[in-house]
Amino acid sequence: MSDSGCLARSALRADLHLACVDGPDVGLVLAPGVVGRTGDVPLSCASVAREHADFSTRGGRARLRTFPGATPVRVRTRLGPWRRLGARARLSAGRRVRLGADVLEVRPRPRSVAWPVVDRRGRGAFSASSLLRGAPFVSIVVMGALMAWRLHSLVPGAQALRVGAAIVALLACACAIAWVRRTRRRRRGWDGAALALVLASLPDAGAPPPSWRAAVWPGRARGLGSRVTLAPQASAQPGDASSLGVVGRHGAECALWCAGQVAAQVGGARVWWDSRSPVLLGAQGVDIHVTDRERCPACTRASADEKAPPVLHIGYARRIADLPSWCARVCVTDEQPVSARWWWTVARPDGQDTLPTHLDWDPLDAQGAVGGLGVVIGRAESGPVSLDLVADGPHALVAGCTGSGKSEALLGWLASIAHCYSPERVRFILIDYKGGSTFARLADLPHTQALLTDLDAGATSRALDGIASLLLRREAALSELALPDLAAWERAHEADPRAVAAPPPRLIVAIDEFRVLADTHPSSMDVLLRLAAQGRSLGLHLIAATQRPSGAVSASMRANMDIRLALRCVSAADSTDILGDARASALPRVPGRAVLAGTGALQLSYMADVASVVAGCARRWPPSSSAPLWAPALPGVLTWEHVDRAGSGVGGEDAGRALGGAHARTASAQETPGLALGLVEGIDAHTALLWDGGSIQIQASAHEADVAARWVRSLSARIAGHRHLPLHLIGEEGVSGASSWLSPGDLGAIDLLEGVCEHGPAVLAVTDVGALRACLAQALSIPQAEELWSSLLGRARRAGVVIVAAYCGRFTSSTAAMGAFSMRLVRARDADEALHAGILPSDLRALGEGQALLARPGEPTVLACVPLEPAPIGTPPLGADHRSRLLTTRGQWHIPSPSETASLVSNSQVPALIGPEYAPARWERTLPWIIVGTEAHARSLEALHAALGWDPPIIDEVIPESAWTRITRWDGHRLLALNPSENVIRALIRASHTYPLSIAAHHWNPSCGLICEGDTLTTIQLTAGSVKT
Repeated sequence: MSDSGCLARSALRADLHLACVDGPDVGLVLAPGVVGRTGDVPLSCASVAREHADFSTRGGRARLRTFPGATPVRVRTRLGPWRRLGARARLSAGRRVRLGADVLEVRPRPRSVAWPVVDRRGRGAFSASSLLRGAPFVSIVVMGALMAWRLHSLVPGAQALRVGAAIVALLACACAIAWVRRTRRRRRGWDGAALALVLASLPDAGAPPPSWRAAVWPGRARGLGSRVTLAPQASAQPGDASSLGVVGRHGAECALWCAGQVAAQVGGARVWWDSRSPVLLGAQGVDIHVTDRERCPACTRASADEKAPPVLHIGYARRIADLPSWCARVCVTDEQPVSARWWWTVARPDGQDTLPTHLDWDPLDAQGAVGGLGVVIGRAESGPVSLDLVADGPHALVAGCTGSGKSEALLGWLASIAHCYSPERVRFILIDYKGGSTFARLADLPHTQALLTDLDAGATSRALDGIASLLLRREAALSELALPDLAAWERAHEADPRAVAAPPPRLIVAIDEFRVLADTHPSSMDVLLRLAAQGRSLGLHLIAATQRPSGAVSASMRANMDIRLALRCVSAADSTDILGDARASALPRVPGRAVLAGTGALQLSYMADVASVVAGCARRWPPSSSAPLWAPALPGVLTWEHVDRAGSGVGGEDAGRALGGAHARTASAQETPGLALGLVEGIDAHTALLWDGGSIQIQASAHEADVAARWVRSLSARIAGHRHLPLHLIGEEGVSGASSWLSPGDLGAIDLLEGVCEHGPAVLAVTDVGALRACLAQALSIPQAEELWSSLLGRARRAGVVIVAAYCGRFTSSTAAMGAFSMRLVRARDADEALHAGILPSDLRALGEGQALLARPGEPTVLACVPLEPAPIGTPPLGADHRSRLLTTRGQWHIPSPSETASLVSNSQVPALIGPEYAPARWERTLPWIIVGTEAHARSLEALHAALGWDPPIIDEVIPESAWTRITRWDGHRLLALNPSENVIRALIRASHTYPLSIAAHHWNPSCGLICEGDTLTTIQLTAGSVKT
């Protein structure tokens, strides 16, 4: 005997099982294993966890071990109250436990698995067996009478009568108690759990009975005499009914409960429930049709078969007025003997599969309908099956395991809709969280607004924002037209196209693997479901598909999705999450075989050539003829001309239209509220990326260091040219018009970082901060290098210095730079890089060559595009006439590069250059000198005085280098030390208050040295025109 399709059979192989005697899952039987909403027999109680407890048996006793996080299991004591079940407690047969709202009873395997047949009717007919059943009661009465007579003879008078009456009363009470207990035990064996075991024990094969009669309880089991006898007309006896009708709140469950009782008494049955496929209870015995319709759909399909055997019809309804008229016997009850899921634990699929194993898509069947989105998706036993998202939806839930044909069915469904309806009627947003493998073939449809994958999670958030904006616009339009929903708008336009504008297209959001979306981006899934709930009347339709629905389908999601299509599922729990029963887990391994809620089993159509359908749609409706629902994707590369046009409107309102080729307004730089540095992605239109006047940080991985460096040069040149500020650049490549250009390894870079804040405002550009800091640490020391960089970041804003810096190979949050940067451009490619940069992984986007994530304090992360090529410094935006303001390096503070220094030393007319700027000496007065070295250095001083037009120098003292300990601070003197030793340098630094950090890494020679005046120490470089070279 196979367990295929009959979940109750596993309980027959255990010594103990759990029977649900009360609650939303009444009638279910649970074998040892996991108990919960995802167990082998899934429970439907909302207060029960997915895996609530572990049920095991040992030594004739049961044990329930609650899983962590689940609500405690309560057990009923022998005195009546409920208490918490202990972790090591063992339960004997007959004990009851409460699991959520379900009451479960521990039961042993019945010794006799049988159901009371029609012979045990209990109508009081007199027979020899009746005498035998009443013999014990008669013997007790006779014995009581004899004992009363004996007492009367021994104890005369009224006392004897009282004693006799008491004895008779005691005997009567004992008989009553015994009768009540016997009745309860008997009725306990007549509930839904007991019937499930009886049906599970029926053989799978057997001959149908030539004639039969069965007695059933319409509601819960009472006395045997309260049953209704059913029989076909050929074998009916007086009082028997040929059909039955059950009326009540649980009419469908009661009707199936009656069908199960009939099958248990006749040895098996084949049951049709409405338009669903037939199922078997045991062997194929009698045919039973259960329906709430006036015209039985199962009889309609079998009408052509004249030799079809007579069937038993059981009807059900919530009200008597709705009951089919063919019901010969009507029973009214509001009891619930079994739950809705009970049926699918006792039934198994019919082995006779009349559906085709393969069904090709037929374009002749794909005909659109007015006012809807109906298409033929497959074929059931009753004929072609059509689904309409407008009439049957508005939302759909699709599930199926690997190999069930779920993706192909979803592709065929969407392609059929695109084939039947124009882009003016319907648009697609395709979300494929399997890398785009499913929906990639539909990307070229003119109906496809966006194809979103897990490779670009941020695009999903933008699409959700676009949907929200779209729904708001539609809501406002409906309010203006005084129409309730989009369907009314479509009808009004069809009735009078001139008076009513054309309605917007309906929007289908199809999600493949929504479980992955729900796990990785739960906020996006929540927003999507909320929009779906709000967009029922606004033309938004959601199709969510997944392989494993177990755990991903919430109660609210199931409540909002009326169309539920389940292909083959691997477990009963997966099928139950979609359909509410286990039918999909028993489907054959036929690709495309599915169960549609409310219809039954069907074979879905297979579209072999999706590409040809997509190409045909593109020919009928060119993509250019379909207006986008929101702004197009941000371009991957921009030029400054595009940015200037986008920034010409206040706030960048014309950005989207500028990219589309429309004419934007032209404004001068004075009319622009802020400097546009790029474009920011928007929903209705892209806006200008306006610079707020702060520093800019660029973060990129090591292999994209070139992109980051290009951005640094481009942005710094843009800011310097627009604000007319000097540009100081530290990088391997320069910018035309920059005041200073140094490599990270140049000693002048130290002087530039140290002195730029004293000569602000200015723009400082660093193309690779990591390489610069490494060079600083090598030239100075790590503490000095870090202190220099941190001091620059802290003083830059107060000094008016704008820093544009690239951090390559290392992603850090804004707090790592002490908040010095008000704008960050981050080239994060994966979740790890995003988290290190302080960006949510859900904000990640697929980045083009010139795109990055824009992060600003207190603002959401957005996608931005910035030009990579720098504009010439001094070139004004929009071509206005600002040529007279071109910047030059003359008269500005700057640090020369090594090549510029060599040129100055070789070509300068002055004998010496002072300081890191290598400027001529500009002393205002003469002072006496102190020389550290030899008297030969006096000739350099003579040349200096001669160049300044002064008298020959006065040398007060010459200190040999070996006497460096005599070096101290001399007020009113100037000190010269050419080619100083380390001891001399340390002594001069100790005696000075201000000195350049670069002297610690300077390479000294006889042509260069140090000059100290008061507490200020600086460098001196002798030129080719000096007397000492």
